[in-house]
Amino acid sequence: MRNKRLNNVLLLVIIIGVWFFPDTNYAFALTPKEIYQKASPGVVFIFASEGSKSGNGGTGSIIRQDGLVITNAHILTRKDSSKLLSSIWVFLKPERVTGNHQADLVRRYKGEVLAYDVKLDLALVKIKNPDVPLTKVDFGDSNRVGVGDQAYAIGHPEQGGLWSLTTGVISAHRSDYGGVPGKNLFQTEASINRGNSGGPLLDEKAVMIGINSMIARKAADGLAITDINFSIKSEVALNWLGRVGYRLASVKAVPSGTGQKPANEEVETPKEPARPLKEVETPKRKPVKEKKNGKILTRKRPYNMDELIAGMQEMEDLMEEMRGTIEEFRRRRR
Repeated sequence: MRNKRLNNVLLLVIIIGVWFFPDTNYAFALTPKEIYQKASPGVVFIFASEGSKSGNGGTGSIIRQDGLVITNAHILTRKDSSKLLSSIWVFLKPERVTGNHQADLVRRYKGEVLAYDVKLDLALVKIKNPDVPLTKVDFGDSNRVGVGDQAYAIGHPEQGGLWSLTTGVISAHRSDYGGVPGKNLFQTEASINRGNSGGPLLDEKAVMIGINSMIARKAADGLAITDINFSIKSEVALNWLGRVGYRLASVKAVPSGTGQKPANEEVETPKEPARPLKEVETPKRKPVKEKKNGKILTRKRPYNMDELIAGMQEMEDLMEEMRGTIEEFRRRRR
């Protein structure tokens, strides 16, 4: 009898806590493993080039199940230019990441750039003719995120493994970065390196609160800088998507234990862009003078892709040989 009363009291306390503190859903955080399992299938590897072995490698997040991907503009543009590279490939995460690039990068699809903004460093890519169900990464509300909150990044860092997970906390906020209106960033200690560009910064519910974009590694006097990484806030990305004709919203928080699923208020938009592809111009603003503690390194060519492309070409040659064998078999049967 006593235990029953105690259980009733505990249940009442939980109900009151949920009623008066609706944000308690954030107290019930997923583990890093659960975050990775939930979000990583919606993270892609992007390779952009002029059809050669040399090009830009980066990361992106599927934001709609018809194949829309958000990423960084600098991955898709030519060196020292705002012009797009001609060849865009998008790779889906395999069922199991083995560490062998030839095995892990077999789910390859052509990509089409729908819109991009060099100043904001945002781009929208469409996976062409996906033939498998796609997992999307939901947007979170970056306005709810504060300094000290946990953050998680998934991407493809230089010299690291594909679909790598790194962890850290939100360190600071930056507004109108570089004098670009509305370019609001998170500073985070979650490790980001070349190749992580365009990938998601996630909160403890595995929703995207930022798009990883820049790193600071070396001060003007040569002093090494560590744990200074920048992500474009999800609010910035959502506002930009709305301006180019794709209206999505962040996940609405619901109290834990209610059985409800978070709702992502997505408004149906045309599958094709509302206007012809062109670079979206962000209004200029006189840069604010600020003390520069380091140099932002967002290189056009994240890392040497020779080995990766050689493996991809070997797979392509093998597939072409198989197609030829099948065609020869069909001819003989006729």
